[in-house]
Amino acid sequence: MTGTRNSEIKLLFGLLCTALPLGSACADEIRMTGNESLSGNILSISGDGIVELTSPVSPDPIRLKSGAVEKVIFSPPKEAVESATAMLELINGDLLPVNLSEMDENSLTVTTGYAGTLTIPRKISKSLQLGIRSSKILYTGPQNLDEWLAGVESGQNWRFENKALVANGQAYVARKFNLPEKFSVSFTVKWQGNPNLQISLADPLGSKGRPSDRYLLQISANGFELKRESSKGSRYSNVILSNRTPDQFPDQSIDIQLKVDRKASRLHLWVNGEPEASGVDPVPEPPTGGAITLSSQTLNGNELEIKNITVADFDDSKDRHLAEKRGESKTDSLISRDDDRWGGHLLGARKSSEGLVFSFKSDFQQEPLELPESEVSTLFFATEEPQASVSQAHPFVLRLHEKGHLKVSSCSFSETSVLAKHPLLGDMNLSRSGISALECSDLDPQATSEE
Repeated sequence: MTGTRNSEIKLLFGLLCTALPLGSACADEIRMTGNESLSGNILSISGDGIVELTSPVSPDPIRLKSGAVEKVIFSPPKEAVESATAMLELINGDLLPVNLSEMDENSLTVTTGYAGTLTIPRKISKSLQLGIRSSKILYTGPQNLDEWLAGVESGQNWRFENKALVANGQAYVARKFNLPEKFSVSFTVKWQGNPNLQISLADPLGSKGRPSDRYLLQISANGFELKRESSKGSRYSNVILSNRTPDQFPDQSIDIQLKVDRKASRLHLWVNGEPEASGVDPVPEPPTGGAITLSSQTLNGNELEIKNITVADFDDSKDRHLAEKRGESKTDSLISRDDDRWGGHLLGARKSSEGLVFSFKSDFQQEPLELPESEVSTLFFATEEPQASVSQAHPFVLRLHEKGHLKVSSCSFSETSVLAKHPLLGDMNLSRSGISALECSDLDPQATSEE
């Protein structure tokens, strides 16, 4: 058969979730249009959007018609993926996390954890951000309730179920961390009724009821509110206000991330993977505490759960690099870490005992500049007008670990690899462990209607 009706999809949803529990380590999560999900193992996605997958409930592969699948989240890799030190942007907007090995006037040679060694022509390269590093994970959990009670006398009323902290009514718990100046905290909140949750960051865990120096995130029926509490002067100051209310999230679940830069006094709120708002700490001295507290004020009978908690150091170099302005597009440009900028011609990069050295012929100097990699922030490559084929839509986006992505026209899967066709790089053999998700970028709104 060439496709599956909506009624058949709903039946498959029930059967597959019984045979392969959602979140199983060996299964991919397939998110359907219409907020349904199922588990299976993806075999292929054709150029016309037909998804083929395997399931123990069927001896033959199951085929879902074009438009039925919105997103595929791949099972996590069994081994750590090689970290990238640079981000390469292609002229079609694709982002590749890479490690640069060498460069000449025509091409870049890079190594990756998802495609091995690649030779990429400079004419299809737009920019290269250097000095990219992965965040250092300080904590992931929860693993149990005790880890949130250690050294805290007043923890109460939370319980641990299915890798989540669950409250029914009022509850409080805290955990001490050694938080750096820049850190991020992410978690998933799921609720019944209306949530009423307060999370404090950089908390000194002082006496209850007395003013403290800390950040307070409130999630309630009124939306999201981030305040700065101070032990001196005005006790509370608004930092971020958002009027997005819980009823705007029909599945009663949200993913939250807070990025805190105490040195620059800036805070950033992300909701469901998208930037929501940013704000500035109005108090001159940042809070120095290291604890995180979770306080539920939800009414009895309405459970609230927190899971997927991750605490990490916060490196904003990716955001800063991607915001750099390139200047003249028909010449190469180089920006140093001290914000010096040159236009001219990038001759290449050679290996030395201390790493790569870039050679750049500036428009204003006779001799080429020789700059070690540690002093280079961003490179912009001279580009011509995009070719017509580059701007053509491609129906699928492969999400790579470390925030990279590739637009592809088709792909097939094995247990360890993905064969994909890319508009600029051609046929690619990718490691399945290097891909976090696949999304349909051009869904047909009529595709899932009854035939």
